Amino acid sequence: MTRLLAFLRDQRAIAASEFALILPFLVVLLLGTVEAGNALLMHRKITAATQTGADLAAQATALDDVDIANLFDAMDAILEPFPLGPAGYVIESVVDDGGANVIEWVDVDGAVGGSPGDAVDIPEGLVLPGGSVIVVEVTYDYAPVFADLILDTFTISDVAYLRPRRTVKVVRQ
Repeated sequence: MTRLLAFLRDQRAIAASEFALILPFLVVLLLGTVEAGNALLMHRKITAATQTGADLAAQATALDDVDIANLFDAMDAILEPFPLGPAGYVIESVVDDGGANVIEWVDVDGAVGGSPGDAVDIPEGLVLPGGSVIVVEVTYDYAPVFADLILDTFTISDVAYLRPRRTVKVVRQ
C-alpha cells in the first residue's frame, strides 16, 4: 500500500505525461493551420488569375490562338509556385442574342467549357442588348500536402465577367 501511495504522490514526470497527451492535438492543429493557409493562398491566386485573364481579354478587340495561349500563360504565372496540372481555364465571349445570353466563342485549357451557341446563365443585366461580355473561369483541384491526415482533394474555382473596353464584342480570329 505504501508503494501505491508513493507512486500517486510522485509528480516528477507529470509534465512529460501531460505533454505526451496534448502533443497529437497540437500537431494536428499546426498541420491544419498550414493547410488552411495554403488553401486560402490558392484561392487568392485563382481569383487574381481569373480577374487578370478577364481584364486582358476585355482590353482586346480581337484574339487569336497566340493571344489566347499568352492569356493562359499569364494565368499560369499567377498560380505559381503551386503545381499547374490541376488548373483549368475557360475563356468565352457571351453575346446577347435577342434577350438570351449565348456563347459566341469559347477557348478551353484543361477544363470543361461550353460550345458556341450554348445558352449561358450569367448575372442579370450584365450583357446589354446587342452587347457582349467576356467570361473567364479558373478551376483548380487542390490537393492538400497532408491530404490523408486532414482533408481530401477539393476544387477551388472563380468566375470573372468583364465587358469589352474598346469594342462592342471581342472577335475570335
